[in-house]
Amino acid sequence: MKKRNFTIFLIIIFILSLIPLYYIAGYAHPSVDDYFYGAETAQIWHNTHSLGQVLQKSFVLMKDSYITWQGNFTAIFLMRLQPAIFDENYYVIAPIILITSFVISMLMFFYLFLKRCFHVATQTSIGTSIVITFTALQFTYMPSDSFYWYNGAIYYTFFFSLMLFLFSSLIVMATAKRNWTKPVYFIISLILAFIIGGGNYATALFTPIVLGVITVYAIYKHDKFSIPYALTTLVAFISLIVSMIAPGNAIRQAGVEGGPSVIRAFVYSFAYGAYSIANSTTLPVLIIWIALLPVFYHIAAKYKTWEYKYPLLFLIFTFGIYCSQGTPVFYAQGLNIPYRMMNIIYFSYYGFVTINLIYFAGWIHRHFETTAFADYLCNFYNSKYWFRKSMIFILLFSVSCVGLVTITRTDDDRTLVANLPLSVDATYAILNGSASIYDQELTDRDKLLSSSQEVDIIVPELSITPSPLFHTDITEDPTNWKNAHLSVYYNKHYISTSKQE
Repeated sequence: MKKRNFTIFLIIIFILSLIPLYYIAGYAHPSVDDYFYGAETAQIWHNTHSLGQVLQKSFVLMKDSYITWQGNFTAIFLMRLQPAIFDENYYVIAPIILITSFVISMLMFFYLFLKRCFHVATQTSIGTSIVITFTALQFTYMPSDSFYWYNGAIYYTFFFSLMLFLFSSLIVMATAKRNWTKPVYFIISLILAFIIGGGNYATALFTPIVLGVITVYAIYKHDKFSIPYALTTLVAFISLIVSMIAPGNAIRQAGVEGGPSVIRAFVYSFAYGAYSIANSTTLPVLIIWIALLPVFYHIAAKYKTWEYKYPLLFLIFTFGIYCSQGTPVFYAQGLNIPYRMMNIIYFSYYGFVTINLIYFAGWIHRHFETTAFADYLCNFYNSKYWFRKSMIFILLFSVSCVGLVTITRTDDDRTLVANLPLSVDATYAILNGSASIYDQELTDRDKLLSSSQEVDIIVPELSITPSPLFHTDITEDPTNWKNAHLSVYYNKHYISTSKQE
């Protein structure tokens, strides 16, 4: 099989893997903070059916939140616009946007990073970017919080995607052949940098750090784009400062027990960084990295700009940057790191490992070029048997995925299958009917809460919670904060659940 045909094969597999992810999006429903942040904008839409007034209300609420609760201004603005405020059936738009933006940003970034920065062949760049994106998607730490829960995902996954779009824009700016396109991508980069600074603090801090490193390297290399890089870094940093100095941050931080500790935050950041790398490197993922190592060796051998002298120092330096993502939340909340933030740290893992494997492969080429191992890496894809070898890796990957699966019995004697790749998990939830039951129960709940004139309502608790979709639910306690959010949204005195027979 020609490499071009193999790339087409990878594209087909990748597209097929996306079908269940988009299909199951039709069963998604709002959860907890979706209701809290959407209450006022939903009421505006109900009263006026004016999109302009909804946007205006979201902007006003963003300013109020900046003063009274938190400074993430662009994120708060988007949180008020969860699609179900227009109609419960429109919530499907949320996962479609989140999955699409993530997939495109990952593919675009890794393709441009390899193609434009390392001058890798088009087929190899496409194939590698697909493999990395596919792996990151299938082994998302908490899929519901990444793609199917709007409030959490728009705050973290979406801003992570914007960051990748920003890096891609800068790559295109620096490598575009047409001079008139460079200012366009520079402006796009400035806009994205400002938006990202008003998002979650993990991405808002990580972005200017990476941009700062790029700027320093560009200055060292006398790159003509060092000034645009520096200006983009400055905008991202200013936007982060605007978010940090919000009066609401101090009010919110006052409610956190124990108080902040800089030393503790750094210790937690590095400890969790090491943990997330180890936890991400499951057997299937490790097989993917081994399969890609010949590609990275080929890249490093041809890319002569780097000398690949200090792989350990490079690893330590990039590890420090990688760990910086966790510092803001560890500083503010201690070890109470939310799943939705874990997701973006795990997503960043793929960029961290890619750049380090390329550097390490370059070091191998520099010192062991004449060894049998280096010769194998160099000739892997030049061999007439390269496709057979690739098929062996695909088989090993599939078998190792099966090895991760756990099958247990629940208290009500139902079979519980866990640790499936995301596309398989979504397909399983669709075929066994759990996604449909979940959707119907929440649809019935919405109809009851929307139509009932009662102010104190008890609704049946969910009988099933499919893992790709379910984030959390209200409880039997009407004073629980989750119940309170739902009560505000539906304008009720209290709402609670009761067990179904």
